[in-house]
Amino acid sequence: MAVNVNKVYNKVLAISNKEQRGYITPQEFNLMADKAQREIYGNYFHDYKTALMKSKNQTNFADEIEMLERKMDVFKVSSTITVPIDTAEVNIPNAYFVESLRKKDANIKYTKLSREENLYAEANPLTKATTSRPTYVKTGSMGIILYPTPTVETEIDCEYFTQPSPPMWGYVVVKGRPLYNGSSTSTTHFSLHASEEENLVNRILQLCGVIIQKPGLVEIGMQERAAAKQEQND
Repeated sequence: MAVNVNKVYNKVLAISNKEQRGYITPQEFNLMADKAQREIYGNYFHDYKTALMKSKNQTNFADEIEMLERKMDVFKVSSTITVPIDTAEVNIPNAYFVESLRKKDANIKYTKLSREENLYAEANPLTKATTSRPTYVKTGSMGIILYPTPTVETEIDCEYFTQPSPPMWGYVVVKGRPLYNGSSTSTTHFSLHASEEENLVNRILQLCGVIIQKPGLVEIGMQERAAAKQEQND
């Protein structure tokens, strides 16, 4: 279940108005809502990597990994891309993080290398990529470079995590005031798991506090986030 964009906006406005910190316009909210969602989503991958490095014998770490996997799985996609002859650099549409690449016909897995690792590997005949031991390097937000360059048209099975869709509080203006329009095609709810509702509210408050130059909102958002995190750890 995703997070309802109207519920988040109403909570943000309620806290802002209660503290008399200023009005947050729909435009400001939509901009900061997208930024907040991307930040939280990006943290999943860092937190997941950190959790895997911790002791798996402890129940709390296992629970943390399971929860993160549950939040991330809704963004996981499997697709097949066709790479033309003599083409090394390809884009994976809307990809955020590539988990695995395999040659479809031979079921041969590509090994991911950093740019530095690739330079070293390609300079040595013993470690240089081959058709039976291919590698790839990430370039840009959605691009990858394949090694060696395919000499025939190649189909590759991709497992990757997509970018979350930008949230949008759709509205109509009535008597000079914006009113929520849930049926509008511009309305887009948050892509994140329902459990992230409070995190979104608090992060948006922080970000909006900076934009409308109300430091109190930043402080409130930080306090609420700290309280929520403490409650999760108790």
